[in-house]
Amino acid sequence: MSDGDGLQAEGMWRYAELLPVRNPDSVVSLGEGGTPLLPATGPRLSSLAVGGVHMKAEHRNPTGSFKDRIAAVATALIRQDGLAGAVGTSSGNGGAAIAAYGARAGFPVILFTTSGIVDGKLEQILAHGGRTHVVEHMGTGGSTGGVAPTIAALAAETGWLPFLTGDIYMPEAMRGAETIAFELSEQVPGLDAIYVPVGGGGLLGSIYRGYRRLGGRIPRIIGVQPAGCPTFRRAAAGHLDPLPDPVTTTISGLQVAVLFDHGGLAAIEAGHGRVVEVTDEQAWEAQRLLAREEGVFVEPAGATALAGLLSDADDGRIDADDQVAVILSGAGHKDPVSARRVAGTNHPVGVTADSVGDVFARIRTELA
Repeated sequence: MSDGDGLQAEGMWRYAELLPVRNPDSVVSLGEGGTPLLPATGPRLSSLAVGGVHMKAEHRNPTGSFKDRIAAVATALIRQDGLAGAVGTSSGNGGAAIAAYGARAGFPVILFTTSGIVDGKLEQILAHGGRTHVVEHMGTGGSTGGVAPTIAALAAETGWLPFLTGDIYMPEAMRGAETIAFELSEQVPGLDAIYVPVGGGGLLGSIYRGYRRLGGRIPRIIGVQPAGCPTFRRAAAGHLDPLPDPVTTTISGLQVAVLFDHGGLAAIEAGHGRVVEVTDEQAWEAQRLLAREEGVFVEPAGATALAGLLSDADDGRIDADDQVAVILSGAGHKDPVSARRVAGTNHPVGVTADSVGDVFARIRTELA
């Protein structure tokens, strides 16, 4: 293992006293946390009848997702407790995060990924040296619910950390994602509502627990999930078992057939949360809007929270003076197929060197 980086006075480690890391020397940092909160300035979001829309740029974390916050704490726990390494499931972002931190800290990472993992995320995991195995049908019909408990049991028996990003499996490491709430409470103290994408539920649960840990006012926390994977709605109705039917959403990262974290349910029960379901097409359109009007490039899962906000705005479920945040959870470069969808008919055009002036003049005429 490396010598470690120690607790940093920047990024998420500014909140070290609220995290479960006893030994400062166990921390290995890649610069996680401290992500900016970007005000929405494009025509569509500026025209919403709300007090303000703020975008929490979690895609700006070191490996491109909020999972870096969790992986950083998991890494510190592995080093602190003398564990052998990390073993877990992943649809991509979590695997890339723990593989990167494992590479920096010098411990092995074994991953079991969904068969639908996008190439960009798989390549990122492999580049960092993660030992990767693709599990067929892991995101359908409840098989995720079977794989995760198996891994948790094996990890406990063999002295590995179970990198399963939900409070029911990895409560201490999940505390890393609570730092999003700590940052938001400083960035917008009067925040009224937060829109959060839901896959396994860990992000939503962590944000709720983070606000609760701070002890002050808790904003409304709205979980946004693809209609093709309605685990959150089912859980709110009392059904915590894996989905009985196949997951039909194509949104990478949100194809999780069972909730790994029940914090979102606690938020609902306490009157601080609710659920919004959106179609894949709504998430794609939100991704396109962010790219074309806000200059922000996220993957479809990273745009799903915004799709929920837009749906609520259309349904009149937001107050005119609300200050609203949306969590942009993952970077767009991870999913090249969705990037091509966003580009649409905007293709590169081949030209000769001596035609550059004519091409520039023609486009200027078109834009006039």
